[in-house]
Amino acid sequence: MTDEELKGVINATVEKTINEMLTYLKKNKMLKEPEDIIYFDATELLNAYYRNDKENMEITYAIQGLRFDPYYRIIPLYFEEGKTIEQIAEILDVDARTIARNKKRLLLSIYNEIV
Repeated sequence: MTDEELKGVINATVEKTINEMLTYLKKNKMLKEPEDIIYFDATELLNAYYRNDKENMEITYAIQGLRFDPYYRIIPLYFEEGKTIEQIAEILDVDARTIARNKKRLLLSIYNEIV
């Protein structure tokens, strides 16, 4: 076997192994998608923002930019008033999955606006 053939076999084996590992980690929820990491960071950012009396003007403007969104109220209800997803769903008269999905969408939007 030539050096080039050996490199090809090694590269193919490494690629296959990496793909199998990534599939395993994702399947077992051991690897987070980039969007999930951003969502976590955005949640921490807004928790700190509301704890610190809304002092960060950049975040204030990003949140205000969403005020015409039909699900805007999720943000103050969740972060300021401490309501749960289920309580917000009841207040807005929608399914809890709708609240969770739109909370994530709004947080990602805020995060992308300030980063």
